[in-house]
Formats: sequence, structure tokens, C-alpha cells
Amino acid sequence: MRTITSRTMWAVALGLLPLVAACDTASSPTSPSGTAPTAVLETLLERAILDEYQAETIYQGVIDDFGQVLPFVNVLTAEERHSASVARLYATRALPAPVNPYTVSGIAHFSSVQSACAAGVTAERANISLYDTLLAGDLPADVRQVFTNNRAASLNNHLPAFLRCS
Repeated sequence: MRTITSRTMWAVALGLLPLVAACDTASSPTSPSGTAPTAVLETLLERAILDEYQAETIYQGVIDDFGQVLPFVNVLTAEERHSASVARLYATRALPAPVNPYTVSGIAHFSSVQSACAAGVTAERANISLYDTLLAGDLPADVRQVFTNNRAASLNNHLPAFLRCS
């Protein structure tokens, strides 16, 4: 049984820095509308959807290990809505959305619900930070709205729920 640690979550979060640097719109050409070019936008959408997929899979693993426990049942449903909202952004642009590359057998598992909740706190903070980074760019209005909504749900709903149970 693998456990996820704060160190692991920070390593994942810090691993995003080179990606963000590569997406610097100040040195990249922009589209006529002044929004991020398609390749940059695809990279940002991919970071968002993969983060949502990873959370879905980890939270599903907790449910598989411990049963229909709160807040994981509720947060899993929300994460599925988040990834679906990002997938719709791909569809709007006639782009193929990536499939979820994560499997329950390949993700971290926890020794208790409380340790899973503590990891949820770390994961949601990393998710909020990711969306802060993604929102710093010049985004189309629909992308900005989805990213803002997903960030707000993590900050106002998921993080407090995991803080209460950890």
C-alpha cells in the first residue's frame, strides 16, 4: 500500500513550474483575439483536466478502500463535474480531450480515512495553486470561467471538507 505524502504533493506541484514557464504568453505569439495561442491553451487545458482526473482517481481509491465515506463521495462527484467542464472546453474547440490516464491500482492508497483526508487537504491546496497559475494567463472568457469555478469549488467546498475530516 502506497501513501501520498506532503512531499509527494509538493513535488507534483513544483513539477508544473517548467510547464508554466514554457507557456509565457509575453514571449509567445498571440491570436488576433489577444488570448493564448492554441498550443498554449491546449497545454493549460491538459494541466487542468489531468489534475481533475488524478483527484477523481485518488478519491475513488479511497472509496474503494473504505466504502462510501464522506467527504470523498461528494468531492468525487464534484471532481467528475470539473473534468467534464474542462472536457467541454476541448469539445467547443473541436479538440480531443485526453482520457484519464490514472487507474485506482496505480495511485496512492492510505492507511486510514484521516490520512486520506490530510492528503486531500494537500491535494486541494495544490489544485487551488494550479488554477491560480493557470488563471494568471490571458485566457478566453469561457476557459477563465471554468477555471475560476473549479478553483472556487476547491477553495470553498473541497478544502474545508477535508480540513474538517483530517
